[in-house]
Amino acid sequence: MPKIHYFQRYSTVENTVTNNTLQLLARIYDYSTVRASRLLTNITGEPIEIGIEINQQEKSQNSVPDGAIIQRSFKILIESKVDSPVDTAQLLRHASGFSNEAHQVLLLLTRQKIDKLQERQISKSIESKYASVIFRNVTFRDICDAIRNHNLFEAYESEMQALVEDYIEYCNDAELFDQSGYLMRIVPCGTSVDINRKYGIYFHPTDRGYTKHSFIGIYTKKSVQFLFEIDSTFDITLDGKALRKTLIQGRDTGDYDEKIVNMIHDARTYCGYDIRDGHRFFCGKDVFETDFKKVSFGGIQNARIMNLAEIIGNFSGPKDAAERLKSKTWE
Repeated sequence: MPKIHYFQRYSTVENTVTNNTLQLLARIYDYSTVRASRLLTNITGEPIEIGIEINQQEKSQNSVPDGAIIQRSFKILIESKVDSPVDTAQLLRHASGFSNEAHQVLLLLTRQKIDKLQERQISKSIESKYASVIFRNVTFRDICDAIRNHNLFEAYESEMQALVEDYIEYCNDAELFDQSGYLMRIVPCGTSVDINRKYGIYFHPTDRGYTKHSFIGIYTKKSVQFLFEIDSTFDITLDGKALRKTLIQGRDTGDYDEKIVNMIHDARTYCGYDIRDGHRFFCGKDVFETDFKKVSFGGIQNARIMNLAEIIGNFSGPKDAAERLKSKTWE
């Protein structure tokens, strides 16, 4: 039976993207004002309080009334940019739309963070005209992370979990964020393991399927034994001494040329592989030992893609990921 979606998939124009995001926030607000407050606080970095505050005998400047019912004021304006460029003049016009709210936040919602210099320039322009307005650039991933990483909903809150997962799935389907920064490709290796470790490079035929990813995990003997972060990926041809490269991902650099040539030689000498042509090389700066064990029966015949953030949560880099994977298992 086809899955029923909470968020429409049929358009990625900015109005649809904004509407889906507002629908998410509205559904969370309807479910719990406390959760909505936590989420908006996490997203904006400002203390956003939703709902009334009821106090008894709260002292004011000149008197002590028997009771007080207070509604904290805030206003958040959102501008979504999916494909069109960021328009500073437009953001300044939006900034003029605040009045005397206690918290005034202008959110720029984008696929990827804008350039730091541009962000500073926009903030400075807004601050010079509207000093009370806080400018924030937030990505769709930031919204998803604010829900997931702060455990906004418990496991038993199945309907809200389903809502959140569908929004995350929508963002992925609409290419509103790039998950490749968390993806590790686990690759089964046999006789090449030693040279993979020695050079911090993995290779496979160029005609294999390719999903953009950031980490390579070398698997042998029922465990991912070491990993590295991909710095550059090239399709390689070694014709005599001439090395020809086509950049597929990452830095276009000559830093790995000598390693690649030596690896091609070692692959033929020690493994019997001729990889001088028709192969893709995934190159990393440093190799980190780990022991990410497969606990289910049997090995793996083909590569597996795993999202490291889903396994170990937020991590600071490949070294941290490798260390934390030692205490995890997979099937």
